[in-house]
Amino acid sequence: MKNSVFLFFVFILLIVNILGNENFQKANDAYSQKNYTDAVVLYEELVSQGYKDASLYYNLGNAYFKNNQLAKAILWYERALRLEPANEDIKHNLSFVKQQTTDNMEVQPDPFIKVWFLSVRDLFGVKLWSVFSIVFVGIACVCIVLMIVLSLPRWRMALFVTACVAFVFAFCSIIFANLQKNNINRADEAIIMNKIVIVKSTPDVSGTNLFTVHEGIKVKITDTAGNWVEIRFSDGNKGWVMQEVIEKI
Repeated sequence: MKNSVFLFFVFILLIVNILGNENFQKANDAYSQKNYTDAVVLYEELVSQGYKDASLYYNLGNAYFKNNQLAKAILWYERALRLEPANEDIKHNLSFVKQQTTDNMEVQPDPFIKVWFLSVRDLFGVKLWSVFSIVFVGIACVCIVLMIVLSLPRWRMALFVTACVAFVFAFCSIIFANLQKNNINRADEAIIMNKIVIVKSTPDVSGTNLFTVHEGIKVKITDTAGNWVEIRFSDGNKGWVMQEVIEKI
């Protein structure tokens, strides 16, 4: 509970800071004036200063796309989507840019229960789940206080049931907030950044060439060996590439 309250106020402070930041306004002005390279530089400077906000990442993705850097655009849209998984603008732009990439891989379907669970988790970001947990705990506490004050048995039972339900929802909200936090910090997903990448059968330059992929593909990191990483693609294929050709989301 304390973590949820802390996270909520931290996010509020970050949003206030970034919206009032002079460089953020300059970057937005540069983007409006179609100076996309300058906008990228200014947005990246904010990122390097520690700002972590979906609007910043989304704008940076837009600037990279307008600057014809598809892989970078996809990378920052993916990062923005982790912070605001229900944001339709981010989803739309990410889908549109992915359509501009060379490769069109099939996606292996996940089990229904996993799809359902993730869809519930992604209804809200960590900020809103944290707010919900605070609100539900507040409702439960109010009900408990009223139970103590009121003497009517019927009202006491109704308040008791309401408090129990509120605590259940608060517990679920805290769980989903933590799951979203873990998803934001996960380090096993990456984007192919190089224009053309040859996937190897082993972590060695002399390994057999399996197939060739292009920039913008989202992959999952399954293993590492020195400067090499084993990655799995959405169609289930796996192989090894140099770490320098990918960037973690």
